[in-house]
Amino acid sequence: MKTIILIIAFVCSVVLHGYAQGRIEIPYNSGWEFKMSKESKEVVLSEKKAWTKINIPHDYSMELDFYAPVEESEHPENIGDLGLMLGSRSTAYLPSGIGWYKKSIELPDDYKNKKVQILFDGVYRMSDVWINNKYLGHHNNGYTAFYYDLTPYLKEGDNTIVVKTKNELKSRWYSGSGIYRDVKLLVTDKTHIPIWGRYVTTPQVSQEQAEVLIETTLKNEKFSDVEVTLIHRVVDSNGKEVAQVKVVQEIKKGREITSESSLTVSDPKLWSLESPNLYELVTDVFSDGKLIDNFSSQLGIRSLEFSVEKGFLLNGKFTKLKGACIHHANGLLGSESYVRSEERKILALKEMGCNAIRCAHNPPSKTFLDLCDKYGMLIINEAFDEWKRTKTGGGYSVYFEEWWEKDLTAMLLRDRNHPSIIMWSIGNEIPEQGYPEEGPEIARMLAAHVKTLDVTRPTTLAVQPGTTEMWANRFPPEAFFDAVDISGYNYEEFSIKKGGGFVENHVEFPDRIMYHSESRVPKFYDNWQKINSLNYVLGDFIWTGIDYLGEVGCGYDRKDQSKFPTYFAMCGDLDICLNRKPRSFYRNIVWSNVDDVYMQVRQPKGTGYDTPHKWAFTPGLHSWEWNLPEGKMMTVDVFSAADEIELFLNGKSIGKKKPLEKIASFEAPYLAGELKAVSYKNGKKSGENFLKTPGASKVLVIKAEREKIKADISEVIYVNFEIIGENGTRNILSDREVTFQIDGPATIAAIGTADPSAPIGYRFHGTKCKTFQGRGQLVLRSNGKAGVIKINAKAKGLKIKPVRVIAE
Repeated sequence: MKTIILIIAFVCSVVLHGYAQGRIEIPYNSGWEFKMSKESKEVVLSEKKAWTKINIPHDYSMELDFYAPVEESEHPENIGDLGLMLGSRSTAYLPSGIGWYKKSIELPDDYKNKKVQILFDGVYRMSDVWINNKYLGHHNNGYTAFYYDLTPYLKEGDNTIVVKTKNELKSRWYSGSGIYRDVKLLVTDKTHIPIWGRYVTTPQVSQEQAEVLIETTLKNEKFSDVEVTLIHRVVDSNGKEVAQVKVVQEIKKGREITSESSLTVSDPKLWSLESPNLYELVTDVFSDGKLIDNFSSQLGIRSLEFSVEKGFLLNGKFTKLKGACIHHANGLLGSESYVRSEERKILALKEMGCNAIRCAHNPPSKTFLDLCDKYGMLIINEAFDEWKRTKTGGGYSVYFEEWWEKDLTAMLLRDRNHPSIIMWSIGNEIPEQGYPEEGPEIARMLAAHVKTLDVTRPTTLAVQPGTTEMWANRFPPEAFFDAVDISGYNYEEFSIKKGGGFVENHVEFPDRIMYHSESRVPKFYDNWQKINSLNYVLGDFIWTGIDYLGEVGCGYDRKDQSKFPTYFAMCGDLDICLNRKPRSFYRNIVWSNVDDVYMQVRQPKGTGYDTPHKWAFTPGLHSWEWNLPEGKMMTVDVFSAADEIELFLNGKSIGKKKPLEKIASFEAPYLAGELKAVSYKNGKKSGENFLKTPGASKVLVIKAEREKIKADISEVIYVNFEIIGENGTRNILSDREVTFQIDGPATIAAIGTADPSAPIGYRFHGTKCKTFQGRGQLVLRSNGKAGVIKINAKAKGLKIKPVRVIAE
């Protein structure tokens, strides 16, 4: 039987800033300028058209207007002097094109004898970079990190960096455009640890001790041989050093070596979902008694075991993967990646019961992975959505042969020290899976390359059920699955018809470890009952955990939401503002089998909601306010794992029911007042949930998610606002325009709602929006200065109390 046992210590990179005389890491996000132009670099830099001052992260597609499609097409067309590309259904009808960035910087004199590099965590897409008019290189992929050495081209005084990006809108979902992740300058000695130059594993882990192996790459770019001393130290969360090892190495001039060291951590605090304990691993490099480089990062110690018999064990504990697939973007911010925007996603998914995320279908930001390490979230990190055969008529497949090894290497080297990552995925629904003469060979090639860079995790891929011609109308052959360690099945209820059922495949291939890499909401209960009973199926990943821009209407509630002006997918358990939909509460109840009780009232029949998409949940709202005549019969779904549910309307019992598949459905007349669901376990009351008619709208309540933020341009604060009725609950039928005024050291980074219809007439970077179902969201960005941020608004007929946030 197949068993995969991996015992690892992981480090996530967090470099010390200016520690002693060693490495210096400089955030390089502020003070950029931007413009769009289809002209050459020489023309762009010389033309009189003004540049706009911006800070990174920056997604310029979110600054452009929606374009209604002339016809439904996946292929964009060029328009206008800017060379815009018109977005399609896949890319949320938002345009893109060619964007130019520039930034000047004067480096201190003491950097003259140093090595200076620039690191981009993500630029979408097809970027070209220059320093002082010297071409540094091209990077095609929009999701993998890359860096350039600036040292040979730096001069005294101002140095100008220019970046060109080009997004041809060949994605199957909204990707964003521009420099949308962090940029950093790294300043080191000529003898140094290269970027991503340390790799940590632990071959032995127990409750008593953990052996830590450290592979450190050292590069000597000096004109003479150098002897260095490496000191590796492990420090616990209280600042106490718990292990140390010293190694002396000689490095010949112009050479690169790998130094191997080991140390032992006694009584280790293991990294887990419940207690994601992290140490700090510090590496100091000395030469002639002087510190010349240093590297510090978080260290997580934990073990993984995958087997047919036991399933997935984390630190020896059986763990079923309660997963969600998510894309990389951040709602109203587009693809812009901030610590707070990434953090909100992780915390919201944990709140609804998730313990694992499948990054669909590309590597996420480094910030996202750092936070998964911090909060205890498991990750499947995925490299590709296409190999050689295309899905989009000219996406990554065009560049696959030239770029696959570079991109896969970048993903592995940047991310292999994160404790949160448990699998490497080499592809999603790859068309080659249906072609035995192509697919297995490429899969073996990719999986083998992964193993050259990291032997501590299994490889995987996610297969399409084989239901269309793109996948040759057949389920993948055995050789395709054999290329990887663990097999991901998308939509097993469809693949089973093509010979791809979990139970049936286990009989035929008893060594195959499987998991449900994508699943539909309507089949969630049945899927989970099956998966939860089979150890050889590791878990389930829903499509999707969070709604996303693009792939318009693939989970619509009404059929007319399948095209413009709808601009996002509508298939998330959380909407694009991270508000929980009723189905997220249902999912957690099924996953956790808890006695919680939660209600949704179904959309009335005959109003267009009778035939939702096959990826959609039964349409309904957590509300007892409807624009309907009194007495109209409504269906109320009550979610609970309790034995029995009783529903009350204005204090009168409507009846009791036993939940079927954790749902008890009642018919109730619509009457203003209070709807209450009570759950019973073993004959005793175990929970209750209320819905109240809000009454006339009285106030707009503004709530900032944090009272204080750092005075830093990378800081954002989310501000949610709701229209509240006289009975103290949100009024979903009283939408109106809200205009904000911001005073103090912050600007509006985004404003909008979770309305699936494109906000025509409003701008994501504007000052106003119209509420949707009584609420909306404002995102503010610090301008880097300390002070009081005053948030005020006006909305017709509503009282409003201003809110203050301190930037310090």
